[in-house]
Amino acid sequence: MKTVGQVVEETINLCDRGLDDFAFVSACDAVRLTAAKVYLDQQIPEPEFQRFIRDNWRLISFMGIPRTDPIPVNLPFSIRRSVTSLNIHNLVEEIVIFSARQSLATRRMPSEVTFGRDPGIVIKDDKLYFPKSLIFALLGSVILNPVNKDESVPDHYWINIWDFKMFTSELWGRMDLAERIMNLYSK
Repeated sequence: MKTVGQVVEETINLCDRGLDDFAFVSACDAVRLTAAKVYLDQQIPEPEFQRFIRDNWRLISFMGIPRTDPIPVNLPFSIRRSVTSLNIHNLVEEIVIFSARQSLATRRMPSEVTFGRDPGIVIKDDKLYFPKSLIFALLGSVILNPVNKDESVPDHYWINIWDFKMFTSELWGRMDLAERIMNLYSK
């Protein structure tokens, strides 16, 4: 079985090669592995990775969806069918969870979801485009989580938290740094 660090490294390599859909699946694996460590021996009513995304949504949305426009109303039909209520509190969070759930179950991205260059969510040609930064946001929630403080990747890997570009090797378990950055921008 791969370590969280190995899955993070694999995800970044896939992103660097432009294989964003595969990178998302790999990032979901990193979330799943981390969630298993976080919720070890806890009885929770939903899948661990789903709970992890909910519990870390502030960081994931901060890093991953920098432009927070309202979700477009012309969602692809299969997403409207799969997300039980379009009037829920945080529709974007539910769509990310839907995409992660599908990716983990099928080992590929849902066909109606992909990644684009826009910093917000866009609907085009009956596809929902997430910003590529969402992949790194999922990785950020994994890397910064205290349960992964002993994980590692080679020193030449890095991630961005808004304007802050940092070496991944220095961020393992350092949620305090992410909190400081989020608090700085929320003022």
